[in-house]
Amino acid sequence: MILKLQNIKRLIDSVTNNNISQISIKSNQIKILINKSKKKQNTYKKNNFNHILNNNSKTGKIINNAYLSKVSIKDKTKQKPIKTQKNKADNTKNCLTINSPMLGTFYRSPAPNEPPFIEKNDIVNKRQTVCIIEAMKLMNEIESEFNGEIIDILVKDGDIVDCGQALMKIKKYN
Repeated sequence: MILKLQNIKRLIDSVTNNNISQISIKSNQIKILINKSKKKQNTYKKNNFNHILNNNSKTGKIINNAYLSKVSIKDKTKQKPIKTQKNKADNTKNCLTINSPMLGTFYRSPAPNEPPFIEKNDIVNKRQTVCIIEAMKLMNEIESEFNGEIIDILVKDGDIVDCGQALMKIKKYN
């Protein structure tokens, strides 16, 4: 089950605007619990909660007066690995890279004052825009070639990148 940000916004609006105090959705890969609460901790603008939903698990945030109790994405097909040096090496071994298709300037966001397309540890889908390469005054959106998790972003915003240069590491999901 893949939930788009727009669908999660609709759920939050439904809880906020109707006589619903709590809603919970569970599947194999995702669990969402939205609980309306009078208790205020942090408030966020209606369209500014990508940073909450892009992390694997955040708790205790208020959005549109609806209390976002927990958002978690779990891959239940894998067991938790024992943390060893070997497992860390395996994680980097299983990583692929998203490479620049051209020479140009690397940008993480669509405009200077806007949030980046993706952050480290974000889950991305195939054909999702992950960055922009500016070449000859043209903005070229670079898309992920597969589903996965961003492990590392290898270049900084505004850096000049070469054709074929690795931009980010991604752990591919099947």
